Amino acid sequence: MDPVKYIHIADLHLGKKQYNLEERYRDYFEAFKWILELSIKEEVDFILISGDLFDNKKIGPSVLSEVYNIVTDFQLECNKRLKRDIKIICIEGNHDNPIYSSQSWMSFLADLGLIILLNGQFDKNSKKVSFQKYSHETRRGGTIQIKDCNIYGLPYYGSFTENLFPSIYNEINSDSSKFNILMMHFGVQGYDKKKPGIEISDNLKKLGEKIDYLALGHYHRSFSYPASEPWIFNPGSLETTDIFEIPSLQYPRGAIICNITGKEFYKRNIRPIACDNGASDPHLIPNRRFYSMSSIDIGSTNSFDQAIDMIVQRVRNYNIPLKKNNPNFSREDLDTMILVFSIKGEIKYSRLEINLNKLRKKILDEFALLDVRTYSKDLYSSLDTIKTSGTDLTIDEIEREIFLALVEENQKFSPIKEKVLGLMDDLKTELTDRKPNYSKLRNQIKEWVKLNIKDFESIEEVFSTYQQEEEDKEKLFKIINQPETEAKDKDGIEGFELSDDDEFDDIDLDLYIDDGEEEDEESDFEVF
Repeated sequence: MDPVKYIHIADLHLGKKQYNLEERYRDYFEAFKWILELSIKEEVDFILISGDLFDNKKIGPSVLSEVYNIVTDFQLECNKRLKRDIKIICIEGNHDNPIYSSQSWMSFLADLGLIILLNGQFDKNSKKVSFQKYSHETRRGGTIQIKDCNIYGLPYYGSFTENLFPSIYNEINSDSSKFNILMMHFGVQGYDKKKPGIEISDNLKKLGEKIDYLALGHYHRSFSYPASEPWIFNPGSLETTDIFEIPSLQYPRGAIICNITGKEFYKRNIRPIACDNGASDPHLIPNRRFYSMSSIDIGSTNSFDQAIDMIVQRVRNYNIPLKKNNPNFSREDLDTMILVFSIKGEIKYSRLEINLNKLRKKILDEFALLDVRTYSKDLYSSLDTIKTSGTDLTIDEIEREIFLALVEENQKFSPIKEKVLGLMDDLKTELTDRKPNYSKLRNQIKEWVKLNIKDFESIEEVFSTYQQEEEDKEKLFKIINQPETEAKDKDGIEGFELSDDDEFDDIDLDLYIDDGEEEDEESDFEVF
């Protein structure tokens, strides 16, 4: 085959303003620009971005303008130095676009010719995936060929993803002369315990018969599968989006550069490019430096002011740069660090005396730092017994614990626990939007239930509660809207019943899902 070289990245989260710091907003763009410069130096054929280019599907004008300028400059540099372009091939992740929507800022960038957006389609009626050939006129399609490399792409499908694998397998051409790449956005179960993931099922493994390189995004930690001759690759995020992603905490992240000279495994030179903790190593992706100190026990102090003095002295012992010795330090410098530590112990004074903002200001006044992040999950008071253990979980961790507790209340969900967690995560993401698309959510739930109904003992059991509620509401509705004399003669009203022969399509789930539409003001009774 014609040799091909490419860089695989994902989860750039451009537009994120971590800790509300302007410098952190810039850091994510700097990591992206470093990758673009590397791609020119390496003279790659294309760049793969497997979802979450943006941090939010509703980005501001400044974010879009910044991306426009960066990519436009990159295109000019490619033509100046290489006399050709380097295509940026993307798919939409969960942060780029809500599920089942047709328009996003990604599609806008594609319309401008800045990126190639691959958006393979799933037809919920035929249950088939299609990869239309990419059109440079419409700037849409699901597959594109570059040299002897076929690249297929699908947007984020959330908890529905695993149901796509059989159809994807049928749609991918098995051509021994071509190297097949598939771009998708999902996590693999077991590689990030804080997030729901897709299990390594037989259907997923079967894709390896036709896919030479599955280019994933979504999990911010890099991994490959299987251990021997891997074909599934996830590069991880380009910058730290969470405190636990600091490289010093053994959380590998970065990019993957691939030099493919043939379909045989030994003809694939695939190597990771790790992220630096700072910008000291020119061979690593520059990131903001985070410095993590060991926990500080303040249990021996008699007041929080005394604890502050102890903590400041401990920081001095770590040789953190002093502001008086570095009066002209730059906050934009990636080696200007964010200090991270936790305080712990049993204090003799009230927990209400703890003022982390006062501590933060004291440290920033003395040391040349960008910011200070302090955690106190193992700090409690013997005076008022206010304990904070466990309160420093991330939002994702808290949500997962709550969702898991809800799911585990019903043992019948145990076999499909991860599937339910994935669905709940999808619904949460859409429902927290300012204007949720209830119609699309309703369709998503319908499709999910249709595909997973076999995991329940019976359809009747699933809808037994809904059925009784519907019967009661129909009865009450009729009583309210009938003349008084007629209502007195009514003993009840027959509801619907489900039999073994009933098809799922006969059940109108619309009755049970609020679509967000306003009810008629003249209605005396609300019916789901």
